[in-house]
Amino acid sequence: MGDILVVDDEQDSLRVMRHLFEQEGLIVTCAESGEEALLAIQERSFALIVTDLYMTGINGMELARKVKEFAPHLPIIMTTGDYSPEILKMTADAGITKVLAKPFHPLKMIETVRRVMEEARGEQEELKIADCLG
Repeated sequence: MGDILVVDDEQDSLRVMRHLFEQEGLIVTCAESGEEALLAIQERSFALIVTDLYMTGINGMELARKVKEFAPHLPIIMTTGDYSPEILKMTADAGITKVLAKPFHPLKMIETVRRVMEEARGEQEELKIADCLG
């Protein structure tokens, strides 16, 4: 499916998500902060970012906004324990692809990751075709 970047300041969450995604055959890079995630993104490309909303330093919302400045088509899934209409509005405005409430069910996370990555792959193919035709 591709390489993903998982961002969370809680070690247990990183460990669980790494294990979950690696079981699905994904190559996983973990970052413990938004700052660390931005450095990782500068070093290599990813097919998807999964980030927590609330982190010290650069939070998930700020991270998404910064990423969208230089990688507007990179899909981002956000996890949060604060699943409210206000949060959903802010995440939509920041270009976040999908929001999952914490705690999430592992199968729901895998299903969401697969769907988001497939949709992103389809959009990239459409862009390539449009570039060839245009």
